Amino acid sequence: MDQLLPAPTVIADDQMDDPAYGDCDCACPQAQHIPAAAPSPTARLEPHPQLRALRLDDEHSVAFVPSHSRVAVLDRPARALIARLADAVPLADLPPAEAAAAGRMAALGLLRERGAPDARPPAPDQLVVWLHVTNACNLRCTYCYLEKTDEAMSEATAHAAVDAALRSAVANGYRRVLMKYAGGEASLNLPLVALAHRYALGEAAARDIALDGVVLSNGVGLTSRRLAIINDLGLRLMISLDGPAAYHDAQRPTVRGQPSHAAAAASALRAQAMGLALNLSITVTGQSVAGLPDLVAWALDHNLRFALNFYRENDCSASRADLLLDEQRLIAGIRAAYAVIEERLPPYSLLGCLVDRANLGAAHERACAAGENYLVIDHHGQIASCQMAISSPVTTTAAADPLRQIRLDPRGVQNIPVDQKEGCRDCEWRYWCAGGCAVATFRATGRYDVRSPSCNIYKALYPDVVRLEGLRLLSRHLAAVAA
Repeated sequence: MDQLLPAPTVIADDQMDDPAYGDCDCACPQAQHIPAAAPSPTARLEPHPQLRALRLDDEHSVAFVPSHSRVAVLDRPARALIARLADAVPLADLPPAEAAAAGRMAALGLLRERGAPDARPPAPDQLVVWLHVTNACNLRCTYCYLEKTDEAMSEATAHAAVDAALRSAVANGYRRVLMKYAGGEASLNLPLVALAHRYALGEAAARDIALDGVVLSNGVGLTSRRLAIINDLGLRLMISLDGPAAYHDAQRPTVRGQPSHAAAAASALRAQAMGLALNLSITVTGQSVAGLPDLVAWALDHNLRFALNFYRENDCSASRADLLLDEQRLIAGIRAAYAVIEERLPPYSLLGCLVDRANLGAAHERACAAGENYLVIDHHGQIASCQMAISSPVTTTAAADPLRQIRLDPRGVQNIPVDQKEGCRDCEWRYWCAGGCAVATFRATGRYDVRSPSCNIYKALYPDVVRLEGLRLLSRHLAAVAA
């Protein structure tokens, strides 16, 4: 009789998220999907104890295990199968269609063998290097953490920085390195970026290290010629855009106080037309959150990927009360942006870009790479643990292994694992969230070992993000069935 029941349908994204996606003006977390081993025919599968589901429509729900599973959409037969598996039915006793569905759900982490422990998040396998190629900038953003000067990185310092980064990569077993060319405004020293990246490509190849690179820019000075150089170097591009003109220009005026939105938006569209791998970094503040829905609509209408990052208070911006994040106003503004996304569901996943440093697509123990697999090298060759602590260097490019010095330093940013944070260690979301920005937490609390001051915002928004992913998966599936 069971054979006559409809076959369960399990809908998930089998493609890893684009590693370029989510690049921003930050030490982005590296989250990796670790495929579960296929269960044996004699395995007794059961629903994961923390399995949750959110209704999408009368027939479908989005299912997930916070911190541990992939996100998947299940139909009624799939949910009925899970209910029956609560009795730990052997896989071999199921009809073929149900056995296949159960195996798929086990691979996604929704089911597990009875009594099996959860796997810990894997360690990052990539060293991230921030090269501060210039301290000059053509904007005066209200939330910037830098005191601007006209100083820039020299060729000798760039070579020494690349050498130091690759020494640390080899010494610590990293086979992949990501170079983030930043400032100031990196495009103001683009010849140095080109020199550094070409040198890094050759030196990395000699050490059998895979090298990736991205230019972080405000977009204002990205002429077609400069974009062509970035493209020819094989670099990706991140452009900061904080809202429609009125909101963006209030936060990101030029040196002379003029608007910058039109130039930045035009650069984004020009870069896209040239085929550059492009990502928009959107800094959400109390001042700009009201314009977020319109910006997200514009980005989706133009098929531009983006990441939402929360404002980080710093010494340079501390007097700007209008930038501070009011919980309820921020949640309402971001949910308004989510409503726009629901009307324009993109073909790619948004799990890693909609709530600050969280990645709800894969597990990670730290909210970012700072202090662990991250080097911030300034224009003088001094090295800090985070760009927001660039004025407090820990070591220099002369060190045999700068990363080791960063990890051992007791004074700098202490980006500890989420399991060691008070208020986080028992949270179901902890490995997707990792406790938020260490710098922001310390500024607000004076401690690194406690949960983020944005914790309530995160928890309010995480279910919304999972639901959006479920709607995206379902929409894509129904379109494929109809076709």
